[in-house]
Amino acid sequence: MNSTPKIHIDFYASVIDNYGDMGFAVNLALSLHTKYTGTIIRFFSDDAILFQKLFSGKVPHWIEYTSLEILKSPNPPPPSALIYSFFDYPLQKEYLSKFPYHKTIISFSYFLLHKGLESLHGTTYVLESGYDTVIHFIPSLLPKGGGVIINPLIEKEIQKSLWKGIFDGRKNFFQRNMHYLFEDRKWPIQDMLQKKWIFIFVYPSTLAKILSIIENDTSGTIFWISGYVGDLQTTHNCRIVPFLSLVDYGVFQNLCDVNIVRGENSLCQGLLSWKPLLWDIYKESNGAHLEKTEDFLTWIVPYFESNLEYISIARDFMNTGNPESFARFLQSYQDFEEIGERISREVHRESDLVEKLLAL
Repeated sequence: MNSTPKIHIDFYASVIDNYGDMGFAVNLALSLHTKYTGTIIRFFSDDAILFQKLFSGKVPHWIEYTSLEILKSPNPPPPSALIYSFFDYPLQKEYLSKFPYHKTIISFSYFLLHKGLESLHGTTYVLESGYDTVIHFIPSLLPKGGGVIINPLIEKEIQKSLWKGIFDGRKNFFQRNMHYLFEDRKWPIQDMLQKKWIFIFVYPSTLAKILSIIENDTSGTIFWISGYVGDLQTTHNCRIVPFLSLVDYGVFQNLCDVNIVRGENSLCQGLLSWKPLLWDIYKESNGAHLEKTEDFLTWIVPYFESNLEYISIARDFMNTGNPESFARFLQSYQDFEEIGERISREVHRESDLVEKLLAL
């Protein structure tokens, strides 16, 4: 008999304009269930295809996808007593008020590094119905924030991949996810596995600025390009990464020597990867990203007090996408490797989101 207590949670995760919102929710679901195997999740969302892709089509039995639209139907299903509502999805007050029992809604905000989050994170209020309590939760690396997701499945797969060394880890990863590369005789696989790898997942406008630097690189480095790549073709030093499951995506970041990424989810996984990192922050038309850039640099600068060149490079690249900053980073990233390892150790030790979430 299975004596593990069951924990039923409803997830509300709408997909707005990218994979990040659902990716965060799926990452949290996997992390919760791995640590607490009695977790059962109804995953309400509006993109069933993306949901399947994030699991590579192998959705586990303990998580059930349901359309968000059902909440607006005449006879919606009763909500669980615990609800996780992600980002900009509005609280369904009318729906919740139909069910006169107490419910706790954890309302997740987007990742922040601004010290002002301390006045909001963990605060609570009760909805007008009197039944439902809302708790604000803000993912953050700041000491009084909510931490970042450290997915035990990804951590386990990384250990399995790397226990015989980076060469075998890359080879096994290819055999699982990119077997077609073994059939491409133009690019000898053994040679490719031993080169330096740089993972590039940036916005299309940034990729357009840095592409000529990548194409003209003569260092022997392999650049792995993910996301929308337009008509980009495979070349001697440029490879296109297929869509990976959420777990495989996290593992791949650890198999590369450098991560240049966009989006908060990729940023946080990159900080956990022990590798040098550059963040292509989303450039907002109102300039709001400039403040977010300074928040990030304020957080990270203590790690780089002995090498402030990184701060100069990161500020310029994050604010403008300047290709010259990208080129400077390629020339100097090996100077930042030990710092990347230190950041990873401290984030692992101090910033486990699931632990902070369950401590509320």
